[in-house]
Amino acid sequence: MIKIDQLPAVLTSFAYREEYFPELEGMLATVRKHHPAWHLVAGKGPVPGVDSPTFEVASAQDNFLWSLPLSFQLDGSENDWHRIVFMKGWWMAQVWHQSTPASSGIKRVLWLDADGRLNGPLDIEVDAEAEFIASPWWTDSRTPEHEHHICSGLLVFQGHCGGPVEQLIDRWAADCLAHIQLPLSPSPFVPGPLGDQCLLTKIVKNNFGGPQSYSVLKLSYEKYCGVPDYKTGACKPGALVDQWMMNERMRLPEDRNKKWPPPEEERGRLRG
Repeated sequence: MIKIDQLPAVLTSFAYREEYFPELEGMLATVRKHHPAWHLVAGKGPVPGVDSPTFEVASAQDNFLWSLPLSFQLDGSENDWHRIVFMKGWWMAQVWHQSTPASSGIKRVLWLDADGRLNGPLDIEVDAEAEFIASPWWTDSRTPEHEHHICSGLLVFQGHCGGPVEQLIDRWAADCLAHIQLPLSPSPFVPGPLGDQCLLTKIVKNNFGGPQSYSVLKLSYEKYCGVPDYKTGACKPGALVDQWMMNERMRLPEDRNKKWPPPEEERGRLRG
């Protein structure tokens, strides 16, 4: 076993809506600080004047455009948030297929939400040759079934070209694209897993690809998904990843004027 910070990797994220642009830049700064050797792929959208949802994509090698293979327009409703989060599966498939395998033939791609912040190098211990997916998991006690689900603010995918993890990503991407096209309307919040992470959890729990075709590493929620206190802004003690939960401001139109999350310099103070 080896800590993932000692391995080559691609880290990726996107910001779709201008409010997320500074969040993305703040997140990337923490990655550059703690993982200077990792390759970064970051997208910003929407691109003005383009009909389909399109990102300006920046990487160390080049800048280019990626367009979703279907169209929708932001309408200012809760639909916006749902459609945007469902783009994550498609985005990860794009990054996976266009990334170059390591000398061992392994691909290693991480997602970190734009509002995430690293407080140190990621210390996840992995088998450098194995097919696996890793993420924090959370049990939602508000649901009757106490649903145990993936938290997709941090995701790690590792595998070979054409292997079971690649097939899982492609399946997730297809499911996410299908859900973007479903009729959506604003509705009351229903506790439980939402959006892209709900679809990914379902695929994993249904043993897509067959039992033991890949490993599922369940990371500590408290350590790798440290959600600050909404009232005080205080960060979770011991959290290696702070997740500042921009959805508290951006999911519902009536919350757009919330003063959340705190300014970047204030977050550093709250981290202590």
